[in-house]
Amino acid sequence: MSTTVLRLGLWTLVLSLTLYVIDSTFENSRLAEMITLDLVQNVFLVSIALVAAGLVLRIFEKPASKVIRAKNRCKVCNTPIAPGAIYCRPHLRGVLEAEDRRTHNTRTR
Repeated sequence: MSTTVLRLGLWTLVLSLTLYVIDSTFENSRLAEMITLDLVQNVFLVSIALVAAGLVLRIFEKPASKVIRAKNRCKVCNTPIAPGAIYCRPHLRGVLEAEDRRTHNTRTR
């Protein structure tokens, strides 16, 4: 979301600069008559507001994504799992088998 708003603001800034160049370069043309200085200023202010909003959204996007998690996910494969679990069932079995092999390394008689 923040990337989209930031890019929109930057493209609007490019548009406002282009309109300013057209207005100042071709003063006596029909195209320059349609582009007024008030229009250029309004487009510039909108672009600055969009860039500022995009930067603020980018600052708050990372902490919000860490706080708000819709589902619990496996630490290995990132699949949705039951609340309170750490691993999905196949990875949990693998972890338990590895722990069992590590702690029970003697032969049974």
